[in-house]
Amino acid sequence: MLENQHISIPKKVETQDDLDFQFLRRTGINYIEQLGSKLWTDFNSHDSGITILEVLSYAITDLGMRMDLNTADILASNEAGKGIQDQFIKASEILPAKPLTQIDYRKLILDIGDSSMGEKLVKNCWIMPREQTLFVDCNTGDIAFDSTDLQTDKLQQFNIKGLYDILIDYNDEIDDCGKSTVLSETLNRFHDNRNLCEDLIEIKEVPTQNIAVCARIDVENNADEEWVHANVLKVINNYLAPDINFYSLNQLLEEGYPTDEIFEGPILDNGFIKTEELQNSELRREIRVSDLIKEIMSVEGVKVINNISINNCDGKVNLDDWVLCVDYGKKPVLCDLSSFSYSKGTLPLNINEAQVVAFQQQIREEEALARENARLNKELEVPQGTVLDIENHSTILNDFPDTYGVGETGIIAKSTPEREALAKQLKGYLLFFDKMLASYFQHLGKVKELLSINGTLKRTYFTQAIKGVKGFDELVSDSYETSNDTVLTDTLYKALDNSVERRNQILDHLISRFSEQFNEYTFLMKTLYGRASDEIILNNKEAFLKEYKDVSAERGLGYNYYAQPDSELWNTSNISGVQKRIARLLGIQNYDRRNLSDSPVVINSVTDTDGNATYTWKVKNASGNIALSSVNTKELEYAALQEMYEAVFLAIQIDAEDLDIAFEETFEDGDFVGNLKICVSGSGRYYFKVVKKESSDGVTPEEVIAIHNPTYITQEELKDVIRTLINYFKFEFSEEGMFLVEHLLLKPRTEVDYELLGIGCMDVDSSFIVASDVKTDAEVGSEEFMTSCEDGCEEDVFDPYTYRVSIVLPGYTFRFSNPDFRKYAETLIRQELPAHILAKICWVGDRQDGTTAANDLYDFEKVYKKYLIDKSGEDLASLATSTRDLIAAMNNLNNIYPPGRLLDCDQDDNDDLNGKIILGQSNI
Repeated sequence: MLENQHISIPKKVETQDDLDFQFLRRTGINYIEQLGSKLWTDFNSHDSGITILEVLSYAITDLGMRMDLNTADILASNEAGKGIQDQFIKASEILPAKPLTQIDYRKLILDIGDSSMGEKLVKNCWIMPREQTLFVDCNTGDIAFDSTDLQTDKLQQFNIKGLYDILIDYNDEIDDCGKSTVLSETLNRFHDNRNLCEDLIEIKEVPTQNIAVCARIDVENNADEEWVHANVLKVINNYLAPDINFYSLNQLLEEGYPTDEIFEGPILDNGFIKTEELQNSELRREIRVSDLIKEIMSVEGVKVINNISINNCDGKVNLDDWVLCVDYGKKPVLCDLSSFSYSKGTLPLNINEAQVVAFQQQIREEEALARENARLNKELEVPQGTVLDIENHSTILNDFPDTYGVGETGIIAKSTPEREALAKQLKGYLLFFDKMLASYFQHLGKVKELLSINGTLKRTYFTQAIKGVKGFDELVSDSYETSNDTVLTDTLYKALDNSVERRNQILDHLISRFSEQFNEYTFLMKTLYGRASDEIILNNKEAFLKEYKDVSAERGLGYNYYAQPDSELWNTSNISGVQKRIARLLGIQNYDRRNLSDSPVVINSVTDTDGNATYTWKVKNASGNIALSSVNTKELEYAALQEMYEAVFLAIQIDAEDLDIAFEETFEDGDFVGNLKICVSGSGRYYFKVVKKESSDGVTPEEVIAIHNPTYITQEELKDVIRTLINYFKFEFSEEGMFLVEHLLLKPRTEVDYELLGIGCMDVDSSFIVASDVKTDAEVGSEEFMTSCEDGCEEDVFDPYTYRVSIVLPGYTFRFSNPDFRKYAETLIRQELPAHILAKICWVGDRQDGTTAANDLYDFEKVYKKYLIDKSGEDLASLATSTRDLIAAMNNLNNIYPPGRLLDCDQDDNDDLNGKIILGQSNI
């Protein structure tokens, strides 16, 4: 059985043969011997064929030498936006990621401080998980924080996860104003970087546990006892609660840390923090005398520790002389009962406390200087490169000996018509090689553009005019344009250069370097959009690569709801990172949170005299004007919608080059551009229709399905309108989007124990019960909240809050109504969500102007917007109501599916199963 093999890109593929003149010459002669040994037996240096081979070999070594230049030199450019700095994502942009682990969040909070002054406000911090227990009535699914509120004999419980407290160890010199600054900045940093389905409950100063350390220490005769005491206090305090240091990039590189490890985690303002230091600085659960001895003995000047002991400062007796236990969640600190005495031999020493304080200040100043040095060096330098004229190529004719008469000096002996003819003939023959070399050099010069993702490249094949050929005009026709390389490239390569296909291949290469792929997506798009799919996919890939540093780093990020203005909650890109990533992988044009039901598609319903409804459609462009409208009426709304999508599909099947070629001719009434039928009004003005052409067998007649009503005076004006319309339908027209609701943010709170006013929670009528029996004063009946069981669960309960999300998508759009694309999208969503998060995916409808379908999406959007605003505000009563309304709207969401029909096995269906339902095989 064959096993899948890992495919990789070799780091070194060059052979250096292109730089070896003798190798090229020898290989050429061997090839000539095999090809023409019966006709050519003289391979000596004086032979003209060998001379040509040597000149060409030398030219190849020139090309090889330029290809072997440093990458920085090849990509260097003086043109704005094309230099190496604009071609690569910096290490500080692509290697870091938004915080994911507790270590990452601790780094982010430790970074708080006045970076310009080197002031350190936070010594250390810790992220402490907080679990909240909820009790469940197994009969009803009702939930409460107090089991006595449920009054049931079938009771279960679960713990909500994803909630955290932050403990902060402030700098000793910080005042109340500084603490307030840290508190505010911690809030902002956490919510700017909040993980999906996680939340913050409380920020508080770490509680302390006072301990006493008593020691008698003998120091070296030449030691300064005040300096020793200052350092002894430093190492003891650092052992009890380790201080975290910042390092510069150069320091870590010199210590052997790899670049990817250095930049792992969030990017910081004040330098880099070693992960192992943070891991070793967790709150201690015990203090060992042996560890204290080791730390004290590491101080320079300490000779011997004569005696040492530890104990509690609160009078609580410690039964173990060698180990002292520390309460969970507390930081041990030295209390005033601690005592240190020093001696030199038998001579006791008196410690000058003022001098000790001065030494401690000196130590702090040295640490501040080290932090300043770490802050100033955080970026890997991007090689500047030297701008070289690597694409320039001068003809190989000037490298031939003068006797050939093809160089700049021409024929040096007596010129005869026959001699001139021979020289021109040789020139014409060598122009073929010159042209190939000129194209190779030009391609090398265009590498910086080929590998770019700016989306402005129109060609992928390049050439240039050959320079330095004497009598060049006598060798080529007058139509050979040599003054403009772009025109020359179009003349020679336009018919050969499928730039869209080749650009897709280049972007596939770039995407693969990030271990990403669009293969399955490309296959589905081709089945949906036909030949237009290549341009659409190319646009999707460019958008993905342009935003890759964000969609990669933010893939686990939740949206920021804390104290946000309304403008940052709706019609905004303040959404979860996974939404952005999924949108780019699915080719969703606009991932902003907005009213998806406010669609550019309008379905109109008209009732005839018999009371039967008929439907028409129209599509608006980016300016809100009608781009296309129907010419037929349909008995079903779905049929009208399908006709609209078919009109869009037919319109986009023409590309820009085909459009330019078509408009080189003068149009008559009834002429076609792709599936667009050009029409001329009685006044001589132009407009067009979208037409389903007659089938090749003549069975299906021509059918007009849409019209563009505005008329235009000139063909050029009509051409611009058609190009704009096609580009709009390919790259802008979209009804797609996505909403993601984190269930944890719908959780009721237990108490207002902190000034955050409802962060991560809501208040439901001053009650903690959030099941179906909760009522407000103004309501009669029951409200459905998050429930902990399915219908008739009895005993099978689940946690509806922890690591769960609901994803809402419009199910009526062209792609999202396709079963295959839905299946692909659902698979992609579940793959891209963090592995511990469970998603409920809903495909709902309808447009705001929908005529028949239940408008679940429109109703959901209204309450979701209100909830987001209330969640970010301080009105807990309003938040309770909007949360209740949102949960009710979520419960009312219904998946919608395209109409289908049962497969009739007695009829000949020509193997076309589109829209057919097969019992036992179709999932609804």
